[in-house]
Amino acid sequence: MSSENNVNSGSKAVIRKRIKAVRNAMDRADCVRRSELICKRLSELPEYVNARNICAYISKGNEVDTKLIIERAWADGKHVYVPKVYGKEMEFIEIADYGELAPGNFGILEPKSDDRSEIKDGLMFMPGVAFDKTRSRIGFGGGYYDRYLEKHEYLVTAALAYDCQIVESIASEQTDIKPHIIVTESKVIS
Repeated sequence: MSSENNVNSGSKAVIRKRIKAVRNAMDRADCVRRSELICKRLSELPEYVNARNICAYISKGNEVDTKLIIERAWADGKHVYVPKVYGKEMEFIEIADYGELAPGNFGILEPKSDDRSEIKDGLMFMPGVAFDKTRSRIGFGGGYYDRYLEKHEYLVTAALAYDCQIVESIASEQTDIKPHIIVTESKVIS
């Protein structure tokens, strides 16, 4: 697979559909190998090393496997928070192991608890379908992360993506929030 996807034009919906198809067609063993490289690269960055709090989404399907970095964060003594959706909003709730999760909205694992706490600093992993070299992002279309980060702009954000998810250009809107860094299996874009 080339390091840059040749899906370089079209609406967000068209790019989202094409990149999801490319990612979903990836071999599972290849996804695991690439996820390991991404998580290793991320764990060496000062943004991760210096963070006491990690806000991580629970990956699904062929997304970059966040389980690897979540387990690394626990081993490193960091607090791990994962999202729980409440209508059109989401909050992050601390978990100490995977037994604290249950299927929630969209079939994604969420905390069973509703014990919300204000996270004053930390590193947040932003999910996404596609990204470009300027760090513009196409998410899944719900706007949850953009709304959350609008209120929590002090969090450092990192997108975890395969090289094939990097496209030439994405038209961004005023409400779109770019991650500070994008970590792929071959590079860090900042």
